Amino acid sequence: MGPRPWRPASELEGALQRGDLRHAMSLAEELRIERGRPIDLDTAERFLPLIAQRSPAEYDAWAVRWLTRWLAESGAPTIDQLTQVVERLATHAQAGR
Repeated sequence: MGPRPWRPASELEGALQRGDLRHAMSLAEELRIERGRPIDLDTAERFLPLIAQRSPAEYDAWAVRWLTRWLAESGAPTIDQLTQVVERLATHAQAGR
């Protein structure tokens, strides 16, 4: 049995599940380069609770950048949808403090 094939997306999933922020960040960058585009929005959101816990001073900048991307990619969200998303972001921030 030879070495298993390198699958950065699977490795990223595992790193996020383990809460290994540094490794997940490097894998996300590797995927961005490989695919020529950022990681998907749902995966990017999974970084936010980890940022809030491990680097609360940086959380607001990360959350606002993610929210800006969400607004751009979600078409025409309703105020209710936006409120739900912002509440979720605020919950991450509170959990990190």
